[in-house]
Amino acid sequence: MEAQAAPDESKYDGGKKDKEKDKSKDKHGEQSSESSSANAADKTGSDADNRKGAHGHDQPKTAAKWYITMHGQPSGNTVHALSGEGEMLGNILEPIPESAGGDAKGVRGMLHTGEHGILLVSASMENTRLLRYGAPTADGTLPFESVFATKELSDPNLVHSYALAVGADGTVYASNQDTNTVTAYEGIGTAHPGQPVPVPAEIVGLGIPVGTVVPRAQVSPQGITEIRGIAIGADGLLYVCDRGASQVVVFDPKTGLRKSVLADASNGLKHPIQLLFAPDGFTVYLTDNGVPAIFRINVKTGDIILFANTATGCPALPSSLALDNEHLYVGDRKKKQIIRFKIANGECDKKPFSESLPDAPEFMIPSTPMRPASKAQPTKVP
Repeated sequence: MEAQAAPDESKYDGGKKDKEKDKSKDKHGEQSSESSSANAADKTGSDADNRKGAHGHDQPKTAAKWYITMHGQPSGNTVHALSGEGEMLGNILEPIPESAGGDAKGVRGMLHTGEHGILLVSASMENTRLLRYGAPTADGTLPFESVFATKELSDPNLVHSYALAVGADGTVYASNQDTNTVTAYEGIGTAHPGQPVPVPAEIVGLGIPVGTVVPRAQVSPQGITEIRGIAIGADGLLYVCDRGASQVVVFDPKTGLRKSVLADASNGLKHPIQLLFAPDGFTVYLTDNGVPAIFRINVKTGDIILFANTATGCPALPSSLALDNEHLYVGDRKKKQIIRFKIANGECDKKPFSESLPDAPEFMIPSTPMRPASKAQPTKVP
């Protein structure tokens, strides 16, 4: 297995070092793309708007089957569309007015809203925002609708956010790298969408700000040391990747209390990054770029399976996770590719699903939500 250096973590500095950060190692230890040059930054999304795909085709954005975010500049400032064959179809985000903070910067996690638009993390440390976009227009682009939440207006812990999750009641959760917290907001369709939820009564004595439902380790022994991906299971519990502690920790989001540790170093974990539930809500896939490996875990039984390692096709720096009915898609941050595995047997495709991406893939979701399976039984897997 390939050894990896510890990441060069950036601390919140009010945004003064945003430009320097683009030239330094990113949070997973990878060098930023050369596209972060000032010249490239002046034409945000232009590379993505060249719709010629990997096979030389010219498909419209309406052919999008997947949405993907990437790390660097200018590719890190937009959402890209991929066809069902893995071809790049271009930037799909319509511009944001300057009055609303201008276009997204440092795009990361995404999730679908009930109206089939998306919520999106704009992770710039200077101006972290959760942005709401509407359903695709006739040409396949997503219109900007509103700023859902910001650090300045909503929540002081919402800084350099990474992943998003949504509960059954519509509550939106965000993991925040610079504060190592999970914050929560009233969902779309409520009386006050984007408003931070009250601190749970069980942890209000910690003195943490409104909106925080999982604290950092510095204020609570139950807290997180180095947060990354989050997800909500069918059990309503919140699953959190603690990269620094080599753990996936389970919290009750209603109380803010730690329930259990789903997996840790004793199960082979080093640096858990992202996790994704299958539609059954009980089978979860986990990428770890310290091993590196992909794990599959049944949260009902606790069974943990090594789904893939580098010998069987796992990338050296796995990141994003996405599912369809037959395949698991995994981002390769080192080679700037998307790799595909058969769910049934873990077999890796001989060729990447998508390659020569403009930059390192971060998050990937289907263009339309997967229909959940029955929650009565977990997915049958070997």
